[in-house]
Amino acid sequence: MHVNSYAKANLYLKIGKKLKSGYHDVESVMQLVKLHDSISFEKLKEDRIIIESNNRELENKNNLAYKAAELLKKKFNVKEGIKIRVDKSIPISAGLGGGSSNAAATLVFLNKLWGLKQSQKKLVELAIKIGSDVPFFIFGNTALVEGIGEKVKPLKKTASINIVLVNPGIKVATTKAYGWFDKAKAKPKSKKSAKQVIDAITKKNIKKIAEGMHNDFDGIVEKKHSIIKEIKTNFRKFDALNSMVVGSGPTVIGVFDSIYSAREAYFKLKDLYPFVYLTKTF
Repeated sequence: MHVNSYAKANLYLKIGKKLKSGYHDVESVMQLVKLHDSISFEKLKEDRIIIESNNRELENKNNLAYKAAELLKKKFNVKEGIKIRVDKSIPISAGLGGGSSNAAATLVFLNKLWGLKQSQKKLVELAIKIGSDVPFFIFGNTALVEGIGEKVKPLKKTASINIVLVNPGIKVATTKAYGWFDKAKAKPKSKKSAKQVIDAITKKNIKKIAEGMHNDFDGIVEKKHSIIKEIKTNFRKFDALNSMVVGSGPTVIGVFDSIYSAREAYFKLKDLYPFVYLTKTF
């Protein structure tokens, strides 16, 4: 029993006020990319949850897939056990939503396996308890995400974009990035809007999508890690239409107008950084 758990890219991310809960209001355009982890599930006779992974640091109760399974077991009094194996390809603490994607995939799969018959809406209500990005992955594809992540409006049309992802081998915890944002004296300002990006996606206009890209974390993470600026400079040198930090970083996304230019950039970048991946959005 096996599922793919896909990464995401934020094509637009605006951060609003900090709430009493500690979360922030956000407005984001998010899209799945074909980079994915592989998750397999095995029923257990004993009533327990086991997490295995090709990355040993994920084999603990803080793993979001574990938390998803635990949440379902407690809420619906499930007495069956499950072994979950997560084979990671998505870098950890990279802004690509790997852990959140794993959690959503686990919620969706175990909902079926255990016959819980929960609707998508109900799964989203559970997902937000695990993390702010998890509800998006319940829907997948491309969506406008608002609130603290619980308001997900899937777009009717999507655009397939050729992208290269570059991770410099640094981990940036989302909580730390929000801390940097809150402490920043000058908050990011941009005239770009989510609507601008959504309109471009609807028209499948890759150049306009690139023009509309924005992320409030971009400059803040770049100030903390100068290698981000270097990566973006290289993207410009290799004909990317635009580049910026994905999510809370430190992964940088470069958008290209064709698979040929994306492939050429990939081959030039792959020996420069620990993780370089050529892929597409869905």
